[in-house]
Formats: sequence, structure tokens, C-alpha cells
Amino acid sequence: MMKRLSILVASFFLLTSASVYAEGLSVGISANNRVVGANLSLLTSSPYGTVEVGGGMTYNKDRYTIGNALLSVKSDDLSPGLRYGLGFKYLMGTIKNKDQSQRGDLSALGFNFGLGYEFPATINPLSIPIELVLNTTLAPESITFDETEGYLDFSAGLRFYLLENAYLELTQTYIEAKFDTGSTWTRYINETAFGVVLTF
Repeated sequence: MMKRLSILVASFFLLTSASVYAEGLSVGISANNRVVGANLSLLTSSPYGTVEVGGGMTYNKDRYTIGNALLSVKSDDLSPGLRYGLGFKYLMGTIKNKDQSQRGDLSALGFNFGLGYEFPATINPLSIPIELVLNTTLAPESITFDETEGYLDFSAGLRFYLLENAYLELTQTYIEAKFDTGSTWTRYINETAFGVVLTF
């Protein structure tokens, strides 16, 4: 039953992304010495703000494989240089415990909140635009499935806009996932990654 629900939710995100007329596209890849990740996002305007539909995958051979699908509405009408977004993120994959003796199936539909702030020239030490980006996803047990009993991630990063349509990104990500695979256990993960994103 829960696996069917997970498939239905994933299908909804895929159908939504296929039906959106994209006005913008971003493609990114990030990595460190253990992890590689890739993301694709489509952007389109709406009466409520900019709608983002995207997906990605992060892979660490010894720790986890996590795929995600995101549906979010973003706006910058509160203050110049400040951008925020609200939406949903669906997560699916597997995570191993610290000694790799257990593996939990990850399946969760989380609430997503994002925030971006471009530093004004008065406090920016460089001659290129720099943006601070914060993002978090929370999925309490009531909206997790299969073996998952709770999920939280939080990331903080800096974007350096070297070109008009490209930027470098340095990101620190924290993940906390709780599973019941016969016994209950929680996995805590910290990753620092460097990436390149192209926008069209």
C-alpha cells in the first residue's frame, strides 16, 4: 500500500514537470571526494510567483542514494535581494547506518522552505554577485512511508556568479533520517560539496 502511494506521488511530480511550460532551465552537478549529485529544474512564472519543478539525485557508495522531486513557488516581493520559496519535496532512496550493517528504504513527502539573499555591493567583498542560500525539508512520520519514520535535511550555501548564466556553489548539507527495519535507528549525515550550475 505505502509503496503504491509512493509511486503515485512520484508520478504526480513527473506529470507536473512534463506539463509546465518552462521559461527557464537550470542544470547543476556537485561533488566531493565521496559524493556526486545532479539536479535539473524548470522555472515558469505564475500569478503567485515563480514556479519551480525539479528533480535530482545524490549518490554516496558507502552511505546513501537519494532521489528527489521538488514543486515550489518562489517570490522576491518582500525585500530587494531577498528570495523565498515554499513547496513540497518528495524523497526516495536508500540510506545505510554508520557501520553499514543495516539499510533503510527512504520514502517521504516533505515540506520544503528555501531562502536566498544576494549581498548588496556595500558588504560584498568581491566584484561579482554573491548569494547566500538556505534550504530545508521536513517530513514528520505521518508523511513518511515504507521503513522511514522521519526525515529532515538542511543546507546552507554560497553562490558565486562568475557569468550571467552560470555560478559556482559551495554547500554544507545536514541529513537526519529515522528508520524501522526490525529495530529503530537514526542516521546523521554531514556533507560539504562544490558544484557548478548553468541556467538558460
